[in-house]
Amino acid sequence: MSSRRDFIRTFTGAVAGSGLMQAAKAAAVANRRFAGPFGVQLYSLREQLQKDVPGSLKHIREAGYTTVETAGFYGLKPEEFKSQLDRAGLRCTGMHSGDDDRFRDHLDAIIAEAKVFKPIHVSCPWVAEERRKDAEGAKRIAADFNTWGKKLQAAGFRFSYHNHDADFKPLDSTTAEEVFLAETDPKLVDFEFDLYFVQKVGLVPADFIKKHATRVKQLHSKDIAKGAPTGFEELADTTCVPLGTGQIDWPKTLAAAAEAGVKDYYVEDESPTAWDGIVQSFAYLKSVRF
Repeated sequence: MSSRRDFIRTFTGAVAGSGLMQAAKAAAVANRRFAGPFGVQLYSLREQLQKDVPGSLKHIREAGYTTVETAGFYGLKPEEFKSQLDRAGLRCTGMHSGDDDRFRDHLDAIIAEAKVFKPIHVSCPWVAEERRKDAEGAKRIAADFNTWGKKLQAAGFRFSYHNHDADFKPLDSTTAEEVFLAETDPKLVDFEFDLYFVQKVGLVPADFIKKHATRVKQLHSKDIAKGAPTGFEELADTTCVPLGTGQIDWPKTLAAAAEAGVKDYYVEDESPTAWDGIVQSFAYLKSVRF
């Protein structure tokens, strides 16, 4: 009998100890800092960059960011823009290289630009809506993604697709985004989720990341104002707000992204106050725990 009591006592103690360990682990996870890397999608400061490239890049670096994702070169040649990034102490880890027409017609030129900057990802941020108005059209685009991904991979880069809200419009029982994810080869095609648009269409960013954890490699960290309506109507740029002030649950979202192994995070602020907004978003990312 005493041996049974000893077993129960030992087992109970082990279970309690295990519970304490699990609680400690959960508390540690909840206190994780966001390690980054912290990047900016340069479209955020598109107006400022048109007027003053060196000053705008200096502002980004002084805000604390170390990496960028390009969106054009603001009147400079690629080599000239790369020199400006170098002088500012910024590294290009991703490029937005034009819509699907440019990838279709000028992929060699895109690869030549990428060789100047040497990013990890070369992304297509837009596909003509008339080409994805039905599931068959979306499948044809997915086939194009595979073709472009294969050619970019041969040149030393990864192809990535960046979503907008239109990619989530219903196509019978699916959406263009779901077709792209299902019909593309993971060896050739990655995805950059723009979380503003994921939230805007009524999805939960953390859940969407978890569902497609093996495909998402980059995130546009971009918040949508509280009270902004759900759906597909175009919203004012002012509905893009600094991280932590809008609808998205960032601790939960960043935890899902960390679990998925996301490597590149780019703050994008399309609002008229982006100059200050990217500073506020950086401060939030440095302080947030998840």
